[in-house]
Parts: sequence; C-alpha cells; structure tokens
Amino acid sequence: MDALAGNAAFWVLLILLLVVLYILPSLIGLVRGVEYFWLLVVVNLIGGTTCIGWPAALIGAFMLPTKSDRPPNYFYL
Repeated sequence: MDALAGNAAFWVLLILLLVVLYILPSLIGLVRGVEYFWLLVVVNLIGGTTCIGWPAALIGAFMLPTKSDRPPNYFYL
C-alpha cells in the first residue's frame, strides 16, 4: 500500500477521477443538451460541495427538458 501512496500517477489518476465525478451532472446535461444548461452548471459547481446540490444537479441533468423537446415557435416577430 505504501508503494501505491507514493506513486504520483496514482494520485493524478485519482484526482482526475474525482473531478470527473464532481462534474458528472454537467457532463450528462451537456450530452443530453438540456435547455437550462447554464443553471445546471451553476447548481453543480456551487451546490456540488454540499450533500444536497450534487444530487439535485444529477436529478436535473436527467429531468430538465432537452432543447429538442420544446414545441416549435410559429409566432416569429
């Protein structure tokens, strides 16, 4: 175990994995193309450090409507 703790590649990989896990709701929202992506990112980055913000962002990533779900706007001005 000491050899693993002293390995720099292990720590870089661990930190990278934790960062990806932290921004996972934003990545899911980006791939899905959610309509209020900016709001999802704000909730993820600011509220992600709490025990409520990260699950809320994850739920939002799956529940927010995608841009293609909007009905067409036929009333152009």
